[in-house]
Amino acid sequence: MLEFVKEAAAPKPKNDSKRKVYYISAEFLIGKLLSNNLINLGIYKDVKAELAAAGKSISEIEDVEPEPSLGNGGLGRLASCFIDSMSTLGINGEGVGLNYHCGLFKQVFKDNKQEAEPNYWIEDQSWLVPTDISYDVPFKNFTLKSRLDRLDILGYKKETKNYLNLFDINGLDYGLIEKGITFDQDEIQKNLTLFLYPDDSTRKGELLRIYQQYFMVSNAAQLLIDEAIERGSNLHDLPDYAYVQINDTHPSMVIPELIRLLTEKHGFEFDEAVAIVSKMVGYTNHTILAEALEKWPLDYLEEVVPHLVVIIKNWMLSFVKNSKIHAFKSLTNTTVFTWHTWISTSLQA
Repeated sequence: MLEFVKEAAAPKPKNDSKRKVYYISAEFLIGKLLSNNLINLGIYKDVKAELAAAGKSISEIEDVEPEPSLGNGGLGRLASCFIDSMSTLGINGEGVGLNYHCGLFKQVFKDNKQEAEPNYWIEDQSWLVPTDISYDVPFKNFTLKSRLDRLDILGYKKETKNYLNLFDINGLDYGLIEKGITFDQDEIQKNLTLFLYPDDSTRKGELLRIYQQYFMVSNAAQLLIDEAIERGSNLHDLPDYAYVQINDTHPSMVIPELIRLLTEKHGFEFDEAVAIVSKMVGYTNHTILAEALEKWPLDYLEEVVPHLVVIIKNWMLSFVKNSKIHAFKSLTNTTVFTWHTWISTSLQA
């Protein structure tokens, strides 16, 4: 059944337009795909009837179908709804994320106790469509080469489709998994796409989150620049060819990464790169609770992506230079606080 549906979807052309949306998210809770794809192809009732005539039930197939373990909650469900809607509306827009091999976890009960196990959802036959697209992602101490697998995102009774782009690494090592969902968090080059939201109760876990997030956004940025050039962009007009939607804080490093690529790889002046990126990125905030808004110490970024720290500091200094920020007097008239001084000294800390 899986191969039958994939073959039916394969010939559909991609939605196409001058400008393309890139919806970057740490998770996509897309659900099981068999029935959804059959419905969108307009053949669900026919297939159900054929199976019934052969003494089979489509619900029995659905019961054993593994669900892509790429999301967890509302954030991932919203992302999936958006990419599904874009495909149905014929909008040239795709999701970009990571291909987590073990998901968040799978809940099992042993000896009347709840336990968490890896959710191995990728089988020999899966919905994933491999590509030959690959990028080099630089970290402080090594460079990781990515690979891109895709899921077809079919709109409802549409002749076109979009993709969910899932970046991955070669050389993933399941042997790093210890008990349950604990695993060796030191071997970044072998564990990066094992789990969604790896335990971040330790410094190692926090650093792994940064590795994951930068790997995701660097690939996304390189992909969108390459595709924009293919569609005719000279990159000075990049906002006319690409729009990035950041789903919560996890993909936020895509902003300085785009600036870095435009300046270091494509020879743009820093201020022009900042101006370009500022016209092509939007952000979805899911909460106002401070504890839910992700923040990282600067020394963590310097340990993982020092080249991005340089961009961030230059960006802030450029902001100070180009902004008309004036001194602010306190109500008691005893303290004068200068925002320019505060930002400048903060950058030196």
